[in-house]
Amino acid sequence: MIRAGFVVLALTVPAGAEGLAGQALCEAAWARVSEGFAAVGSPTVRGVVQDGDWCLVEALVLDLQGQYLPDWHMDRLRFRGSALGWIADGSSRPEGLEVVVDGLRLVVQTGNGQMDWLFAAQSRPNAIDAEMSLAWDLAAKVLRLEGLSVDFPGENLVEASATVTGVDLSSTGAMQMSATGFALTEFDARITTHGLFEWYVLMALGPVVLPPEGDMDAAFAGMQAEVEAFVADLPGSSFPEESKAALVAFVDDLPNPSGELTLGLRAEPGLGPVRLGGYAVTGVPTSITEAAPLFQGVTVDVGWSRADAP
Repeated sequence: MIRAGFVVLALTVPAGAEGLAGQALCEAAWARVSEGFAAVGSPTVRGVVQDGDWCLVEALVLDLQGQYLPDWHMDRLRFRGSALGWIADGSSRPEGLEVVVDGLRLVVQTGNGQMDWLFAAQSRPNAIDAEMSLAWDLAAKVLRLEGLSVDFPGENLVEASATVTGVDLSSTGAMQMSATGFALTEFDARITTHGLFEWYVLMALGPVVLPPEGDMDAAFAGMQAEVEAFVADLPGSSFPEESKAALVAFVDDLPNPSGELTLGLRAEPGLGPVRLGGYAVTGVPTSITEAAPLFQGVTVDVGWSRADAP
């Protein structure tokens, strides 16, 4: 699914009968995932069926807890891979999982029947499609996000891939150990935004960086200057001058960036609890100098290409 939480739900080792297949496997796997969803909301579906080598969940609605939180409506949720047996009953190794979401819509529930109906109708032309592919290498203890693609309405797209080392999913105990030793070594992303930033980021960011009253243009310009000064202080060994220039250009284009943002991160030996653990004792770094250990062996390549919407 789009949120990383689905990965956590899917990669949960259950106990139960072994050797399920076909329709029974689909129903059992979905039952386990539904239990995980119950922590954040109430899922309802029209049905769960086998469709070739896919499991197909039709007309899924995840009713999130809390007033005014948008419910997640999906026309179809499809998943397949060797991880299904592992999710359902622990009968297989979780070596692969593919997930496809068709027609995701975020629908606000107000409690007013009239407005709820209107919001649901308004959301239908703004559906989001997504695909994700995960692969786990048992021998290497490596989990790969082979591909994540989120296609938003209009010319807006997010694509990503990643590699995480030190991941052992062979047992519950092994996973608990991995939680303290995993490390992100590679991450690549490409974000095409022609309204994406304004729709999904700006309204959450605004109250954090802007005062409640006063000259908003001046306040935003001040924030931009602070961010650009921070970028200038980033270590050149990790952030090449081209990357710094791209970051500054992107910040200059806020609050209405239009174009393509790319990010490539390489970290040796990786970013994870081991590297971050020291700050649990010393506290969150307050300067680039204090954060220097975070950047050792890390390179970040950033690109920003301005482009008008097609």
